[in-house]
Amino acid sequence: MSLVDDTITLVVFLVISFVNFFLGIFGLTFNILVFTRPTLRREPCSLYFLTATCFIFFVILIIIPVRMISIGFNIDVGNENTRICKIEFFTFYTVRAICSWLITLICIDRYLHSSSNASIRRLSSLKNAKLTIGIICIIIPIFYSHTYVFLNLKYVIDQYGNVVSSCVIENSIYSTFIALWHLALYSLCPSFLMLVFGGLTLKHLRQRRRLLAQPPENNQMHRRVHIHLL
Repeated sequence: MSLVDDTITLVVFLVISFVNFFLGIFGLTFNILVFTRPTLRREPCSLYFLTATCFIFFVILIIIPVRMISIGFNIDVGNENTRICKIEFFTFYTVRAICSWLITLICIDRYLHSSSNASIRRLSSLKNAKLTIGIICIIIPIFYSHTYVFLNLKYVIDQYGNVVSSCVIENSIYSTFIALWHLALYSLCPSFLMLVFGGLTLKHLRQRRRLLAQPPENNQMHRRVHIHLL
C-alpha cells in the first residue's frame, strides 16, 4: 500500500510541476512583453517587475525541472559532486529570496510614488531602482554564503534500503538555523514589509482622495473677489 501511495504522490507532484512549468512560462512571457513597452520602460516599478520576472524565469526553467528530475526520476547530479551540491543548494535559496525582496521593493516604490511629499516622491526614480536592485543582488547571496561551509555529501540509506550519497547538512544546529534563517529572509521579513508599506500606500491614496473631495474654497474666494471688483 505504501508503494501505491508513493506512486500517487509522485504522479501528483509531476502533474502539478508540469502545470506550473507551462503556466509560468506563459505568464512570465506576457510580463516581459508588458514591462518592456516604451511607455512603461522608464518607470522604476516596471524595472522591479521586469527584474523579478527574470529571476522567476530562472526558477521556472531551472529549479522546477531539476526538482522534477531529482524527485520524479531519482537523478540528482548534486548527490554525486560536492561542488555541485553546494552550488545547487545556494542558488535555489538565493534566487527565491531575491524574487521575494524584489516584490517587496515594488511595494516600497509604490509607497514613495504615492506620497504627497515631493522629496519622498523623488526617491521613486529609475536610478534608485537600479541601485537598490544591485544592492539586493549582492546582499542576499552574502547572507547565504555560509551554506558552502556546512553542506556536504553523506552516505545514507534510502527508502529501499540502498546506500546512496546525498547532499545534506550534517550539523543539526545549523540545519535548524538555516531553516529559520531562510524563513525570515524569504518569507517573514518581506511579508511584514509588504504589509506595512502596502498599508501606508493605501493611507496615502485615501489622503489624496480626501483632498480631491474637499470643496474648492480658494476658488470660491477668488470668484467672490472678482465679483466685487466687477
